[in-house]
Amino acid sequence: MRRNVAGLVVVFVGAAVVQLATSNTYLRYVKPGMRWMLLAAGAILIILAVADVLADTRKKPGDDHHVDDGHGHGHLLPRAAWLLVVPIFALLVVDPPALGADAAQRQSPVAARPIAPKGNSFLAQSADSTAPVPLAVRDYAVWAVWEKESMKGRNFQLTGFVTPGKNGAWYVSRIGLTCCVADGTAFMVEARGQASPPKNQWVTVTGQWAEPTKRTDGDVAALTITGVQNVTPPANQYE
Repeated sequence: MRRNVAGLVVVFVGAAVVQLATSNTYLRYVKPGMRWMLLAAGAILIILAVADVLADTRKKPGDDHHVDDGHGHGHLLPRAAWLLVVPIFALLVVDPPALGADAAQRQSPVAARPIAPKGNSFLAQSADSTAPVPLAVRDYAVWAVWEKESMKGRNFQLTGFVTPGKNGAWYVSRIGLTCCVADGTAFMVEARGQASPPKNQWVTVTGQWAEPTKRTDGDVAALTITGVQNVTPPANQYE
């Protein structure tokens, strides 16, 4: 592989990164706030690769890359460098799904105690309302256990995917990201009172706070379900 051809490969890599960021496919891998970082990284790769290709094509004939360097080989890049093309096509052709029930089942449904509990004072504003309060699964999973006094007697609405549990139990789940899918954490709420929809089915459930399930490794948030509606997955499936 000649050096200028290698530069073109890097251009394609940068273009693939830009394409991911502009098509929202990047949300399968990282948090929304990282879009501009991906765009910048892709643009930098393209600019540097193009500059390298132009510099290489302007070299004098005497600077041919085939000239031996005294160590028994020339300045051609190894043929293995063509393998860089593989991830490019993988990024553009393969459309991997977001993490779902299989990833959640490998984790515990117990929500860790927060270091600094997030305020839920907004619940007081709807104290006189019987309408369910829309809430992120990760917030409900924590508050229902660690701030239960403010949650008792309240109705909530959660949206997530179905994760089957043991002995017929099932959970409304979402994967929370700190940075990217490599650190994805499953947040799970046990659904009571309704039969389980199919695994990985996205649902919006409404119900009332329920006493958490006691386990040897901690308590699991629960919701007594009064309604289940199948929904299409959101553009960003992570929380």
